[in-house]
Amino acid sequence: MKKGTVLMVDDNLDMLLIGQRIFTKAGFEYLSARSGLEGLERMAAGGVDIVILDYMLLDLNGLQFLETIAAEPAYAPLRAIPVIVLTARTDYLEELDSLFAANLRAVLTKPFGHRELVNVVENALRLERSLRPLLAAASPARPAGPAPSATATAQSAPAAAVPEARWSDDLRIAAGTIARLTAELRRAQPEGLNEQQRLDLDAVVTSSRRLVRMIDEKFPESEIFTTTTLTA
Repeated sequence: MKKGTVLMVDDNLDMLLIGQRIFTKAGFEYLSARSGLEGLERMAAGGVDIVILDYMLLDLNGLQFLETIAAEPAYAPLRAIPVIVLTARTDYLEELDSLFAANLRAVLTKPFGHRELVNVVENALRLERSLRPLLAAASPARPAGPAPSATATAQSAPAAAVPEARWSDDLRIAAGTIARLTAELRRAQPEGLNEQQRLDLDAVVTSSRRLVRMIDEKFPESEIFTTTTLTA
């Protein structure tokens, strides 16, 4: 059984051929694109589970690629597809921080091993699968029916917001604690961990921090505290 479909976006043909060997051997379906625009077209065509994106492309750099997906309404369906950026530079990485709340999942700096790349992809896909129930819970479907009156909406909104504020606050604290404790463990035992354990810990730290950003974006603390105060 295939693990999913990887789309690799890189203007270096050798890198695309290496990626094909790596991911087909690891049990993935493999697609490739040689420019940012072609990569967006491939994503829009459907069937892509994760994207491996070279930061320095000829038409779009990694930041422009991700911002296009985040900003353009036509690309809204692509925002659920995780993206991993590959780069040989680190001087612009802070520019990408805000995009971890969008579909950026990890940044892997060159050089890296083939197994390391596959591990990062597998961990990112595991993260996506684990987050789906949380995201579904954060946006519950509402039954179809007549729209409520403005008065009814105003009266019911505070009561509905209380449990939502509570669980989002609890989830924020839990994710932040996991990220902090994992980062401390990673620093405290740099020599006592094998490569797989280091990769797993790094993935947990990144995932937990991203989860905190997602919660902050959807439920800013100021709104939660205001809502809780009003309904107390």
